[in-house]
Amino acid sequence: MITIIRKSILLFIGSIIIYSLVLFFRNNDADSINRFLIDSDSTFLNNNTIERILEDKIKEDSTRINYNDLENTLMSNPHVKSVKIYKDLSGNLNVSLDQYEPVARIVSGSHSKKYIDSHGEMFPISRNFTERVILIHLSNKINFIDNNLNNTQFGRKIMEMINYISNDDFLVKIISEIDVDKNKNIIIHPQLSKQKIIFGYPVDLDEKFNKIMIFYEKIAPLKGWNTYKTVNVKFKNQIVCDKIV
Repeated sequence: MITIIRKSILLFIGSIIIYSLVLFFRNNDADSINRFLIDSDSTFLNNNTIERILEDKIKEDSTRINYNDLENTLMSNPHVKSVKIYKDLSGNLNVSLDQYEPVARIVSGSHSKKYIDSHGEMFPISRNFTERVILIHLSNKINFIDNNLNNTQFGRKIMEMINYISNDDFLVKIISEIDVDKNKNIIIHPQLSKQKIIFGYPVDLDEKFNKIMIFYEKIAPLKGWNTYKTVNVKFKNQIVCDKIV
């Protein structure tokens, strides 16, 4: 009796496994897709756009879904950082997609019309989406390697400065643009006032930004927000303010 019960249980489990395998391979047919389950933000590509790209790719292929081809199709978009696609036993196509998140935008120089993410990766702007980030004016003399700022020593310094600003609630609100000249000196253009902030080479960030905070917290409220045309913080232990004549 026990043997019969054991065989019945094994037969039942085996039937479930066989049915699951049949269902799995049947669901590999393109026409058997139940729905798309997309996990992604809407930075550059929204879920509807992702779904449309996948549908078009599946239609032009054979009746068999090639997940690598689908992933490569999405990865060919310059705003996509990584993607993983798989199909579950219910026939749903699961898509996990990460997009680049811009922290700055280069608006002039040899790398113009490109965004930068927090890891220094450069990628093109989009006609479908515009992110409000720090604008970077670069000299044509400044270049970076393989579309990543972190591949050069100066690029790493720039990234440290950009991330420093982006991670500070006050600085990210007041700093709108950064000029980088051919000698790699930086001038900051704030949003709150008219003066230019002469920053110099992007080193000693804590000291220089602390001096900028002193200017906005103590000097500007006392002397007037637009009393000075320049504020120079590049010299050690000094804040040099040049008045508007």
